[in-house]
Amino acid sequence: MFVKPFRYERVDSLRAAAELLRSSDGYTKVIAGGQSLMPLMNLGLLELDGVIDISRVDEARGVHLDDGSVNIGALTRHIQLVQDPALRQRQPLLPAAARWIGSARIRSVGTLGGSLVHSDPAAELPLVMVVLGAEYTLITATERRVIRADEFHLTYFTSSAGDDELLESVRVPTLGPGWGWGFAEVARRRGDFAIAAAAALVRVADGRIVEARVALGGVHERPLRVGAVESSVLHASKGELADRVGTIEGIDPASDTSASAGHRSRLARVLTLRTLGEAIDRGEAS
Repeated sequence: MFVKPFRYERVDSLRAAAELLRSSDGYTKVIAGGQSLMPLMNLGLLELDGVIDISRVDEARGVHLDDGSVNIGALTRHIQLVQDPALRQRQPLLPAAARWIGSARIRSVGTLGGSLVHSDPAAELPLVMVVLGAEYTLITATERRVIRADEFHLTYFTSSAGDDELLESVRVPTLGPGWGWGFAEVARRRGDFAIAAAAALVRVADGRIVEARVALGGVHERPLRVGAVESSVLHASKGELADRVGTIEGIDPASDTSASAGHRSRLARVLTLRTLGEAIDRGEAS
């Protein structure tokens, strides 16, 4: 497949990229790692008039600790999410999920911001950000705004980012005593996008859940918090989870060449139980 010729520009700041987006003629996109954008272009699914390269921008990289939270630059690569010692200690769910992204090559090139803005409902990072209650900071050439992850991801490959907005950073809360986490997914091969995935956070006291956050990926048009499950497992012990969690309501799994809708629905329950059990174990050990 031949790619249609396009205008290429490289910038050294996010503001400069945002200004180019605002003033560009035609359909223009930003590229950092290119692990989502380039396949679409190479397959002829996306034709662009212009590409703005932000891969050499240094201002939006790295992991920074703050009071009760971790701030992560949008250009931080997946491999740093896996390896960063501060994340492993303060928010281990994120490194655990990032290990499931693609291959070692993809993790060394792809960026946090690229994955989130691409907004694939089967991707690991949007799912984790939704269950964590993360906040995204977006900028234009003149303005900045903050939006919650569950408001940012709208539907298949669609976010609430404006045409001239760039994701600058992500803020995630850290885990305190008594909190545990779990992450699980099923894919045709390790590194493929998930057929179904689940992430859970629980706070445990005396072996029972006193607070829970559960989200699912790959079974809806966007990563989805499942409030009914969160309510049903309150005050449950690990041994009571199977009786508390029935068929997951409110999801809308699709059938495709990887799995049927019914199979995805069954996986949603299995993975929910698995991640909740792991989260209880870690919460008791913390």
